[in-house]
Formats: sequence, C-alpha cells, structure tokens
Amino acid sequence: MSLRGRLAILLGLIGATAVAIGLAPEVREGQWGAGLDALPTEVAGWTSTAGAPEWALPVDPNEKAALRRTYRRAGQVVWVSVALFAREDDPKRRGSIDRIFPEANTSRIDRVAIPVILNGAAPVRLPAVVGYKQGGPLAVVYWRQLGRRVYGGDYRYRLALMREILFRRQADAMLVRLGIPAESGGALEDALSLVSEIAPPLYAALAPIAASSGAGRGRP
Repeated sequence: MSLRGRLAILLGLIGATAVAIGLAPEVREGQWGAGLDALPTEVAGWTSTAGAPEWALPVDPNEKAALRRTYRRAGQVVWVSVALFAREDDPKRRGSIDRIFPEANTSRIDRVAIPVILNGAAPVRLPAVVGYKQGGPLAVVYWRQLGRRVYGGDYRYRLALMREILFRRQADAMLVRLGIPAESGGALEDALSLVSEIAPPLYAALAPIAASSGAGRGRP
C-alpha cells in the first residue's frame, strides 16, 4: 500500500474516532442512592465519634460529599475519611493527589505498601504515606474505589477510570483514607498493622454506598 493510502486510512480512523466521541452521551453523575450515613458508628469493636483532624486528613474542595470519623479501641486511634467524588473525568472536579496526605511541616516522607485482604480473597497492596512531624510519625493509608472495586495504585485506577468513562459513561469514585498516629500502636510497624484489622470490616460496611454508585461493579 502506498504512503498516500496509509495516510488516508489513518486520517479516516482519526475522523471516525472524533465522530464517535462527539456522538457519545455525556458522562453521567451517579446518584449515590445510599448516603454516607450508612457507615456504622461501630466497626469490629471500634467505636467512633464524629469528625477527624484536618491536619491529619486534609479536606479536598472537590469532594461531593464526605464523612470523617475517629475510631477508638482500647486506647488506639484511627481517623477515617470517606469522600465521594463526582465526574472524575473533569480536571476541575477531580480529587487532588496532593490532598491525600498533609505534607506541610513534615521533615521526611516514606512511601510503603501494605498487603491487606479486604474481601477474603487475594490481598490488595494499599499505599501508605508515612510522614515524620514534630509530634511524631503519622501514617495515612488509602485506597480508591470504583463501585466495589479497590485500587491501591494510581496507574491501575486511572486505567479503570478511563474504561468506566469510555464504556459506562460514568466517572464517580470513592477515596477512603485511614490516618494512624504512631503512638496508637507503639512502634510504627505496630501502628500500620492496625490497618489489617479495621480496613476489611470498613470495606464491608461501605458496600451499600459503593453499590449505589453503579460504577465498577464486581469484586475488588
């Protein structure tokens, strides 16, 4: 095939793609049939009070809705933030990665991954950001959800989000963060081990909220 013929085919494919995108329906915004109030105040022996410190779990102005609670058990503390984001396809409404962890006044930041079994199946490697502040280390473990599917890595999450946008015309997501001060478990390793205890029942408690979004249906 001549160079001119190949160029014509390429231009034709580009044109067809542009037409398909132009004719595609707009990305829908989920209704979130089950509100965040569905999250129980007691999870696997952890009891909670309303609120969590913003210096540990910063607020993102693009949150459509959010719930923050402080869970306690036998002197241990875990701060929890569950935020819903609508239209993650729109950069102006997208959740900011810079607001997952409070970097201000932090002398050092380490990034690790914690394997956690959320649904009794294969473990998911959840990212953890550990910052060393004047008051002691603070660990923030987080994951994103599209429906009930959990994504620890940003790369896999973006690919899944693109699939939702292209084929389901949906771009709603959930960001779950757990803030753990090191003194909650003594050594930092002990504090991070709390994630494997509270994250699975928390994920199960979020199931009605996640299912109502309609995105990413299925197991994590």
